[in-house]
Amino acid sequence: MRLSITWLLIVLANVSSINTYAADSLMIHNAWVPEMPPVSRVHAGFASFHNASNEDLEIIAFSSPDYARIEMHLSKEVDGMARMIPQKSLIVQANKMLTLQHGSYHLMMFKPVRKLKSGDNISLSVQLSNGKQQSFSATVKSTMQNESHHHHH
Repeated sequence: MRLSITWLLIVLANVSSINTYAADSLMIHNAWVPEMPPVSRVHAGFASFHNASNEDLEIIAFSSPDYARIEMHLSKEVDGMARMIPQKSLIVQANKMLTLQHGSYHLMMFKPVRKLKSGDNISLSVQLSNGKQQSFSATVKSTMQNESHHHHH
């Protein structure tokens, strides 16, 4: 039964417009990057990671041929000030979902190697502490919230 549910999810992911990537027990949904002005050297990245296993998964790194480097951050209020705290890793708890979103965990992607506009796809890879690596794609999306969520470094 579990195999048929997994197969059904994979088939549905392939025929839907929602970008979902599955390998082993980690599924990646709705990966996207807000469209930024061409002069911006730092972009944010968002996605949902679903761990379908009975053990926690630790994400230790992200990489992309479209960026010089990618860091994991947590937006948090500290002493009344908004701070972005670099993270060495992200834990996706067993049978849970971790969502990277505004005001929480997110990716900071530095020095894009090309101009990115709404509709473009970005190739990404996630590295797990167990040695597994998974490739996925994020879509650049235009959003009215870009200005209010612009990150400065």
